[in-house]
Amino acid sequence: MKTKHAIFTALAELMSEKELRHITVQNISDKADIHRVTFYKHFMDIYDAYEQLTKIILSEVGVLLTQHGEKSPATFYHDILNYISEHSVYFKMIFSPHNTSSLYQNLLKLFIGYEGLFLSEQFGPDYPESVLTCAIRYHVNGCFAVIADWIMTDLAHPQEYIVKTLSEFDNNIYAYLKRQQT
Repeated sequence: MKTKHAIFTALAELMSEKELRHITVQNISDKADIHRVTFYKHFMDIYDAYEQLTKIILSEVGVLLTQHGEKSPATFYHDILNYISEHSVYFKMIFSPHNTSSLYQNLLKLFIGYEGLFLSEQFGPDYPESVLTCAIRYHVNGCFAVIADWIMTDLAHPQEYIVKTLSEFDNNIYAYLKRQQT
């Protein structure tokens, strides 16, 4: 597992600098301080390594999102931001302009999906879907923008400031949706 982690970290660091198609197994091996044969013991090729890393990230974030409704916004964002800061090398890759947009888009869809389920439960089946859809997309994209800025500036702002900001976004979007309901 330690070797896989080193490979994933090397891949993420390289993808923060250049596109996946421009990365070689030798680049990863050099950065991870392993032999090429060691890379091939774990992965078929670079795309296999990227796909496995993608699945792990989506799975772990999905688990955090399933707990969304059970927690206050501040606790939820604290948990998400802890995960992101602990895995900041991967999130720099995700938010990098060199990354393929597929992982970013899949994460966005995951957040939008869970936010949709959560708010649908809160407001019920009779709530206008078009209003809910617009609000969810606006809210999730705004949160992603704040998180991306935080990651790409090497966590320049204190985590609690980001938690507070995102929690206030939640309160504002919830208040907006309540007003639209009447």
